[in-house]
Amino acid sequence: MCWCDKTQAFMSRAQCILRIVLLIAVICTCGELANLAAAQPIQPTNQPSGRTVRIGVFSLFRPTELLLRPVMGSSLAVELGGSRATLPADSPFLIVREVDGGVQLQLTPESQPVRGDTVRAHRLDPRTENPSRFWLEVPGKLRRQFAGTLEVRAHGQTLEATISMPLETAVASVVQAESPPGAGMEALKAQSVAARSFLVARQTSHTDFDFCDTTHCQFLRSPPEIGSPAAEAALATEGLVLTWHDQDSVQDRTLAAMYARSCGGRTRTLGQIGVKSGGYPYYAVRCVYCSRHPEIWRREALSGTRPDVESDSIFNPRTERGRLNFNRIHGWGAIPSIAGRSSESTGDDEGRWIAGQGVGHGVGLCQLGAAEMARRGSSFVQILAYYYPNTRLTSISSQ
Repeated sequence: MCWCDKTQAFMSRAQCILRIVLLIAVICTCGELANLAAAQPIQPTNQPSGRTVRIGVFSLFRPTELLLRPVMGSSLAVELGGSRATLPADSPFLIVREVDGGVQLQLTPESQPVRGDTVRAHRLDPRTENPSRFWLEVPGKLRRQFAGTLEVRAHGQTLEATISMPLETAVASVVQAESPPGAGMEALKAQSVAARSFLVARQTSHTDFDFCDTTHCQFLRSPPEIGSPAAEAALATEGLVLTWHDQDSVQDRTLAAMYARSCGGRTRTLGQIGVKSGGYPYYAVRCVYCSRHPEIWRREALSGTRPDVESDSIFNPRTERGRLNFNRIHGWGAIPSIAGRSSESTGDDEGRWIAGQGVGHGVGLCQLGAAEMARRGSSFVQILAYYYPNTRLTSISSQ
């Protein structure tokens, strides 16, 4: 073979190798492009104005007194009834009380108590981007750290505390509170997107604030430390929400994503828990982890229980609303989920029991199932696509 032939043969082989390399690159990139295409910035039709949420806190305690203090290294501006004072970082707790249908506080040890309609605590310099950080406490019951602007007003004979906080701070706080121990990063990312979607959709029944800090909406604790898994998961998915196409209105809508601790082996539809909805049709999907490791529970009959219209027995609610109403009276862990089996005996309560599997309503993402998928290598995109079929991963536009 002459030199020219050898050169042509070499170039031919090189071109062939180059084509193969390019083909592999295209194949590998397609999966990434599919995920990226599902996260292109669009403007959700029901996006909230601004990037803050208003969350009512401590309402379960029906407080008549609250204690307020800035965290170490920061200060607070406090306003009430036209009076304003600065709380330095080393200040003692400020006492806020309900008095005669209004709010009373003493701004400084030397001043007289001040009364008004609303206490407002916020950062000293409104031009700074970082929210104020402070401790809020129900004396003798609960103390938590928050970041944002605090408002306290009288609601009847109790105090109603509302915190306006950045959306992403709320997301990280929910992930910290809601996620099961030991959940991997991809599961935490999936939880972040679900929590953010719920907050952005804003489909709750509250009137004085957007959400509460209980599982009625989403459980919320103090913000996690910077660099913690919950904070990193929220940061890695910043701005991402789930949307679905509403064929009736021909619009893409943000999904108020529901989720539960464990599903018992298969997630439920809204109809299966007694909820009528014309919105996103939650699908029942098999959960591999809960199918193999279901959380099985059994409860003995509670003495003195009474039947209601949403029970198929004295103590076996057949809808989620009935279960919550029952638990509101007998304790939040009385019936962990809508039960599948029950037994009754005639006469007294002896020998009566109720049993089931799963914890929570079982709709949407199963947290234990998501944690297992993450352990087995699934990405948060795959986890969300599995538990929320026919949704799209979308980036909310900046305001």
